Amino acid sequence: MTLLPRISIITPSFNQAAFIEQTISSVIGQDYPNLEYIVIDGGSTDDSVDIIRKFQHRIDYWVSEKDRGQTHAINKGLQKATGDVIAYLNSDDYYIEGTLARVAEHFSRHPDVDLLHGRCRIVDEQGRKIGERCGSITRYDEILDLWDVWWKGRNFVQPEVFWRKRIGDQVGRFQEELFWVMDYEYWLRILRAGGRVGFVDTELAAFRLQPNQKSTEPARTAHELLQVVRPYIFSRDHLVSRSKRVELKGKWNFDAKFRKEVELSLRQKEKRWQRLLRLARFSILHPDIVASRQFRERLSGLLSIRRAS
Repeated sequence: MTLLPRISIITPSFNQAAFIEQTISSVIGQDYPNLEYIVIDGGSTDDSVDIIRKFQHRIDYWVSEKDRGQTHAINKGLQKATGDVIAYLNSDDYYIEGTLARVAEHFSRHPDVDLLHGRCRIVDEQGRKIGERCGSITRYDEILDLWDVWWKGRNFVQPEVFWRKRIGDQVGRFQEELFWVMDYEYWLRILRAGGRVGFVDTELAAFRLQPNQKSTEPARTAHELLQVVRPYIFSRDHLVSRSKRVELKGKWNFDAKFRKEVELSLRQKEKRWQRLLRLARFSILHPDIVASRQFRERLSGLLSIRRAS
């Protein structure tokens, strides 16, 4: 008989009394026989602690104390985790019935897999299904491509991702200076370290859309993503092909720098020829921007307007 892997689930939480009971119930209700459940509460002032205490006989470790935020709470949980497989589940999300059994089966059958994901159910504040997401990333160069992979709907959704402790030990802890995209950055490091990705073709978790979650600030999230990928894209390592790296540099320069040059030109109310001169100068300094399809389309549009005038 194959021994089921020990699965450690970490729930970071702060003032989520409206949702945390469903989250906890979805974990312990899996009835998975080799589960380690850890709840790290940041010193909630609502009814969260009373709800946690109600289930404390089924929770292996829990604490409620002031911390430095969600990422710090996850890292505190990782320090306690002893499982072969690890995941974290925020206190407004929940697992689908049978998830841990499916995860354990896949990891047992595929010992080479380091990171596993499935489909993710998207639900509204009341828990009603309003959609579904399914990631499609297997390589390091794919997860680096925010523009034609991550932002085109091929991204992982956090609650349906699990990873082996061995790869977690290799890449280290979550980066606490990140506020919105610490999960993306962690998975990026896993794939950069050579982690292999597996996929379970079923819903594993539900991601709840509710007004108080951090993901309601897409502009700040995008900015942090761009800052995270920059050193990897501009690295001189050989983990990405030369042509792909040129392409990624072009996309990054267009999104992070070229757009700002255009905005600056507009704010200064420059004439069209001044704007074209500014952008031409930028293109000379950053020739890889030509690899960006958006830049080529923008340039074509500008030239068409110039010819028409």
